[in-house]
Amino acid sequence: MQRIDATTARALTLDEARSLSWLGEPELVLGRTTTTLYWAIEAEVDDNELEESHHLDGLRGLHGVLDDTEWNIGGRATQVLDWLRDHRYCGRCGTPLERSGGERAMQCPVDGLSVYPRLSPAVIMLVERDDGRCLLGRSSRWDVPMYSTLAGFVEPGETLEETVHREIYEEVGVHVKDVTYFGSQPWPFPNSLMIGFQAKWAGGDIRIDPTEIADARWFSHDELPMIPGKPSIARELIDAWLERVSA
Repeated sequence: MQRIDATTARALTLDEARSLSWLGEPELVLGRTTTTLYWAIEAEVDDNELEESHHLDGLRGLHGVLDDTEWNIGGRATQVLDWLRDHRYCGRCGTPLERSGGERAMQCPVDGLSVYPRLSPAVIMLVERDDGRCLLGRSSRWDVPMYSTLAGFVEPGETLEETVHREIYEEVGVHVKDVTYFGSQPWPFPNSLMIGFQAKWAGGDIRIDPTEIADARWFSHDELPMIPGKPSIARELIDAWLERVSA
C-alpha cells in the first residue's frame, strides 16, 4: 500500500508493484473492477526495503484506512491465499490437489474431490426494546470496556433467522420477534461473512452466558458506552438505531 496521509492509503499500481524487487510474479488473480485487475502474492517483506512512501500493515490495521472496496479485496486476498496454503492435499486420499481450470477450486486428480474457499456465515443483530433502548453486550474476550451488538456463527441446518433467535437466547437469555435483514459485511478474520439483522424484544430478562458475555445491558441513545468504530456493520446497526430513535 502507498500511504497518502495518516488515515488513508491506496493499493499500488502495477508499475509500482513491479518496482519492488522482492515482490516476484503474481500468484493469484482476485478479480477485476471496472478499470483495475487485482492479483495477490504471498511474499516475505523486510520493512527496511520499503520506500518512505510505502506502508506495510496487517489487514486489521488497514480497516478504515483503505476504502471499503479495496479493504474487501484485501480480505479476499488473505482468505484465498490462506485457503491455498491450507488445502494442498486431498482430505480423502492424501493426493496433492491441483487448481481447477474453470472455477476457484482445488481438485483431486484421483477421486475428483473439489475443495472451495471456506466461508463461515455469522449473524450480528441489534435488539430494540419497546421503550426504544437497545441491547448491547461486552465480550468476555475483549480487553477494552467496549459494548457492541450480539453476534454468533450459523450452525449446520439452521436458517439465519433461527440463528438470531438461538444466539440471543444463549448469550443473554431473552426472546426476540420481528427479525428483519439489515445488511452484510465481509469479515476476513479469518473467513466470516457478517449478516446483520434488526429484531424486537419479545420477552425475558437479561441472563448472560459468562463464557461468552462479560456484561449486557439496555442502553438509551443518550447513555451509550464505548461502541465499535466505523466502518463496521456493528456500528452501522447502532447508527441506524440512533437515527431512528432520535428522529
